[in-house]
Amino acid sequence: MKELEDLAEKVRSQLNLDYDTKSVKFIEEFIERQRNNFDSQQRKGLINSLGSFIGQCVIKNYGGHWQVDHDTQALCVALDDDNKMFPFAKTAKQFENGLEDSVYSFYTIIPTVFKIKPLTTPTEGDNSQSTDKPVKPKRWWKF
Repeated sequence: MKELEDLAEKVRSQLNLDYDTKSVKFIEEFIERQRNNFDSQQRKGLINSLGSFIGQCVIKNYGGHWQVDHDTQALCVALDDDNKMFPFAKTAKQFENGLEDSVYSFYTIIPTVFKIKPLTTPTEGDNSQSTDKPVKPKRWWKF
């Protein structure tokens, strides 16, 4: 679905983001700051734009592909026939309900729910803890 990839890329370049956890956090905060400042038509456009960006973050970091869900006819990111995510629905829910339906929480819970590891190594400043190397804890007395 090239048009979704193009829309996500437009969001990424206009907001100077990457397809990473830090950028998903930025989108969450953006929605919270702006969610009551748009009429329904503008909100619909933002849900499409931001939802496509969130979906591309999922695809680039966890795999999957865009498809239309056969049961709901909604666009989703499918990892396989049984495991699907609906970034547009989640984005719309955060606009409606606030942080209780956070896109950031949605994104960061993916490894736990689907029992998968990220395809990429987290970038600097990225809060995700998924790496193949065990992290050696720093002793409290060493600065």
